[in-house]
Amino acid sequence: MKKTDTTRAPGVKAARVASVRTSMLLLPAVALLAMPAKAFEFDPFGTPSEEETAGFKKAWDFFVLYQNDKNPILEEFKLIGKYQGQYYWVDSDQGDTDAWEDRRSRFGFDAKMFEKTIEIRATFQSTDNFDPVYNGLEDAYIKWKPSKNFTLTAGHIKPLIGYFDWLQSSDLQQTFDSSQVFNQLRVNRILGLTAEGKVGDFSWQAGAYSNDSDKEFGKFGGEYSFGAGVGYDAKECFGWERADFRLDWIHSGHDKDDFLFTRYDDLVSATFWAQEGPFQLVVEAFNASGGEGRDGDVFGFFIQPMYDIIPKRLQLVGRYSYTTGDGADSVYRQTRYESEAPLLTGGGRGDEYNAIYLGAQYFIYGDKLKLMAGGEYADLDGGGNGGDYQGVTWLTGARFYF
Repeated sequence: MKKTDTTRAPGVKAARVASVRTSMLLLPAVALLAMPAKAFEFDPFGTPSEEETAGFKKAWDFFVLYQNDKNPILEEFKLIGKYQGQYYWVDSDQGDTDAWEDRRSRFGFDAKMFEKTIEIRATFQSTDNFDPVYNGLEDAYIKWKPSKNFTLTAGHIKPLIGYFDWLQSSDLQQTFDSSQVFNQLRVNRILGLTAEGKVGDFSWQAGAYSNDSDKEFGKFGGEYSFGAGVGYDAKECFGWERADFRLDWIHSGHDKDDFLFTRYDDLVSATFWAQEGPFQLVVEAFNASGGEGRDGDVFGFFIQPMYDIIPKRLQLVGRYSYTTGDGADSVYRQTRYESEAPLLTGGGRGDEYNAIYLGAQYFIYGDKLKLMAGGEYADLDGGGNGGDYQGVTWLTGARFYF
């Protein structure tokens, strides 16, 4: 979001932001320069050919600094990063606003060691507008995978809740933001230890987390959370390419030093994710209980269908979201970008939220380089002090990762 900076002259700040933004936008061009001339023909209206995909892969291999599967200690070392920039325009009964936002920008490395049983990853993130450039850690963990059916991860990680809306990487996200109900749960990366495994068609997970996790590792001064979950791969039962069921739960204690998991005692998420041919469907629900005051208990869900108009090139995405809460102010407006409405009343809180999103993704090189556009209509009712909101947020942007 836009922020006022009183420590730097406006011209200096603007120049710095422009410089960093230009650098991020030039990264795909630098990678593409690694390809030989006439490596492939790009068909903007057709499914990517094998030659096109191989050509882009060769460009992205520019970021792999070392790779040798015969080395028993270090098999691979590569740079990883992402840039997501988007323009938004809010048209609402609480006023209109628009701006460009550098939504996400992250950079770091990933190393695979000891026959790829150990993975070490460290990335840092910038603020929305690159000021400052460093704004804390994103992922910083060690992952041990002694077999294909068991993984142990320790460090600054995602807590295991929200199988689709949260645990899937933002690199793969089909919409510009997560659902409203998830965004109000106050879940973020956290210092933790998780274990995940598979037994036949079933999967399981368990985790423990420190709520006193800030932009780095925190000070262990707060309370702790723990959780568990189970999943089932039902594609053989349905005869589809994908049919995943998932149920996850996290219980949290509370302390004045906590940064995360501060609103509710218990979070539960349930997910169904199906795919067959060009069609995908996700249904995911969240229930948060144990809230106090204005943060009353909430329940919400979203239904997200996706359809490939041109396989691996153009995808249509829809989403219907619904949230209801226990209390007049228990449901928040969508953090991005409805909170930017200049005449927003009542802090943008109510007791019932409905939203419909319709958009599209255009893949240049899969999710690694794509363009997005969409619009979301939202209606927030209730509010103990007149917090009703109704409006449309229009979005367009580009996403790139390596």
